[in-house]
Amino acid sequence: MGRAPCCSKDAGLNRGAWTAEEDLLLSEYITIHGDGGWRSLPQKAGLKRCGKSCRLRWLNYLRPDIKRGSISPDEEKLIIRLHKLLGN
Repeated sequence: MGRAPCCSKDAGLNRGAWTAEEDLLLSEYITIHGDGGWRSLPQKAGLKRCGKSCRLRWLNYLRPDIKRGSISPDEEKLIIRLHKLLGN
């Protein structure tokens, strides 16, 4: 009835902080093969992580198009203008 949990504690998966080596393996695999197929990706990429962990790491930290840092003055003006127009 339903799928087994992807991150069961007895599966021998790494838990906790990601290492630079794991980040590199994940980034290189996705660069070559593309993202998606998250349930099978860890095994194919040589990672001891669950697919959910790989997906979240990629989407929230490793994607090249993630914008980091402070917002620009133009973005701040746009936010203020839209807030005046639309409210919360």
